[in-house]
Amino acid sequence: MARYDRAITVFSPDGHLFQVEYALEAVRKGNAAVGVRGTDTVVLGVEKKSTPKLQDSRSVRKIASLDTHIALACAGLKADARVLINRARVECQSHRLTVEDPVTVEYITRYIAGLQQKYTQSGGVRPFGLSTLIVGFDPYTDKPALYQTDPSGTFSAWKANATGRNSNSMREFLEKNYKETSCKETIKLAIRALLEVVESGGKNIEIAVMTQKDGLRELEEAEIDEYVAEIEAEKAAAEAAKKGMLDCSVFQNAYQVNGMCLLLLAAVDATLVSKLCEEGNLCRVDERHIQIQDAGFVQR
Repeated sequence: MARYDRAITVFSPDGHLFQVEYALEAVRKGNAAVGVRGTDTVVLGVEKKSTPKLQDSRSVRKIASLDTHIALACAGLKADARVLINRARVECQSHRLTVEDPVTVEYITRYIAGLQQKYTQSGGVRPFGLSTLIVGFDPYTDKPALYQTDPSGTFSAWKANATGRNSNSMREFLEKNYKETSCKETIKLAIRALLEVVESGGKNIEIAVMTQKDGLRELEEAEIDEYVAEIEAEKAAAEAAKKGMLDCSVFQNAYQVNGMCLLLLAAVDATLVSKLCEEGNLCRVDERHIQIQDAGFVQR
């Protein structure tokens, strides 16, 4: 193998380009990143490593805007990412000047993938050691889109995907739980996927949300903490329901009535209500209220 991993342009006898495979390994050791496409929203989330006390955390960003309607998150070597992002930004502006129209998400994805592929078959260079998740809205159809590229130069469109450290675990979680939903539920799904591999909770997560109306917006740490707290409450409620011990205190506007947990329907997460309905624990009282029937409630 040693003879074949020194030059990027030389194939090994069994068809491998070892330098490209080493670049893929650099991606697998990078930070976790996830992208989720909703009906009216696309969400990017990345694992944020803890920064030194004296370092300005705002100077360490892993989600970048390429144009007003396109954003990118990456996993792998950040220095390589900076070069690729700058090239992509120049291409976006050149396209506007030449064609007088913004680029589509697929166009800029093809450009980035083509640039990555070019560096796998030229002497004297090495592959880009990063994988990208590119999201945005098509300027002609106004539909959200999500694409992924990797160091080999391949690209593909996704409904939801993950890359970087423990990407397989996140991808399996997304496959089991993905539903094309609106803004809030899409954000929660991205955060839940990251929480599968990020141990410290919301403080080590960076989330950016893009909508057709508002463009790209990065969530503040307090907003992420609110989503994390809501997700943990839903998880605790679901686990308690499985054990037959549902604690009303995990819900907002929940009241203990005649041995049942009475909830304002508007205060209950739609996904949780659907799950509990399937398990036969819900009984609708009227249009505004539901009650969860179980013998072992904890008194609020």
